[in-house]
Amino acid sequence: MEKRPEHRAEALPMFVLAEGEPDEVPPARAPWLVRLSAGVARVEAWAAGLAVLGIFVLLLVNVASRTLGRPLIWTDELAVNLMAWAAFIGASLGLAHHQHIAVTLVPDMLPARARRLVALVVDGVLMAFLVVLAVLLWRWLDPVGLLMAGSADAFSATTFNFVYQEPTVTLGVRKIWFWLILPVFCVTGAVHVAAAAAGRLATLKEDRP
Repeated sequence: MEKRPEHRAEALPMFVLAEGEPDEVPPARAPWLVRLSAGVARVEAWAAGLAVLGIFVLLLVNVASRTLGRPLIWTDELAVNLMAWAAFIGASLGLAHHQHIAVTLVPDMLPARARRLVALVVDGVLMAFLVVLAVLLWRWLDPVGLLMAGSADAFSATTFNFVYQEPTVTLGVRKIWFWLILPVFCVTGAVHVAAAAAGRLATLKEDRP
């Protein structure tokens, strides 16, 4: 039985069309978006790992401080916010490596070229979702309005939008620093989805008779 060449996810993170059938495209001939996505994914992997490590350390510190009778109440809130960061970073990384849950019953019955076309449609739906989320975040954060107001206080006074002034309960910082993971997720997720589409389009062109 002929052995398939091993697929390396680091080079082309989203070139998996169906289980057991990766697209093999040499990195030198891959679209630049694919290489950018691979680089972003490596950074996200480290960031997610550090966030999870931070959560683990905070939980240990929390248990130890409560055992000693001197609880550090801020560890709970920081751990929750780090968990949110880890979740969104992991979601973007899942897009990069095509590891989100999917029902592949229909695509698995199609020929390779049809599977690529179906995957392109899925990429389009994902990109549409990210665009809608980006628009909602733009309207919520309103960076243009913030710049025109000159300060967060003036922005809140004129718009009654307190997104830049909402405080954390125990950390002593504003929640906006943790909420910024949402636009970051939109940007990195869009890079991964665009890279997937670019890689599949390149493969379709090479397969054209």
